[in-house]
Amino acid sequence: MKHNPFLLLAFALLCACPLATLYAQDAQPSAQYALGDQSLSINAGLFVPLFFITYQSPPFAPTQLSAGGMGSLNWAAYVSNRVQVGLEVGGVFAFSPNSNVFLMLPITAKAAYVFTVYPFEIPVFLGIGMNIVKYAGESTIDFLVKPGASALWIYNSSWSFGLNAVYWWDMQFSAKAGQSRTANFLELSLSAFYHY
Repeated sequence: MKHNPFLLLAFALLCACPLATLYAQDAQPSAQYALGDQSLSINAGLFVPLFFITYQSPPFAPTQLSAGGMGSLNWAAYVSNRVQVGLEVGGVFAFSPNSNVFLMLPITAKAAYVFTVYPFEIPVFLGIGMNIVKYAGESTIDFLVKPGASALWIYNSSWSFGLNAVYWWDMQFSAKAGQSRTANFLELSLSAFYHY
């Protein structure tokens, strides 16, 4: 008895299609996170001082700081499969031309919206809080706004790794005329996320 090759091909396709569909569903989850899921991340990288806005003439001034280093810890909880809220605490150091150490301790509340293009996710976030600044024996507490985005590779259901780009607006308000200013900084860092 001869077998029709077209019937064999049709049978093979019918068997393969459900398997391909199951594989695609397993490889590309539509809702990776759910309400109550949490994450911890550690970040470390380069801190780049850009310029000051002085609110007088001239309106811009150099920071006179070297590039430095930064590190932070972030905790977040998902309030939906794409939105997370949390808290970030970090530390920054840089140096002045006469080798004085410039230190910052930022503490921010943070909200993020997570875009997923499997196996990548792109959180776009905003952090708002305070920044404890210490330089040359003086300390201030500034208002801090940190918009940014990350590009993360989903290694598995528990771990993601990637890069962060964050813009910092550090606002120093002073009662003295002409002393208020906004520092503009850039953070370029690496991240490791643990999801649980």
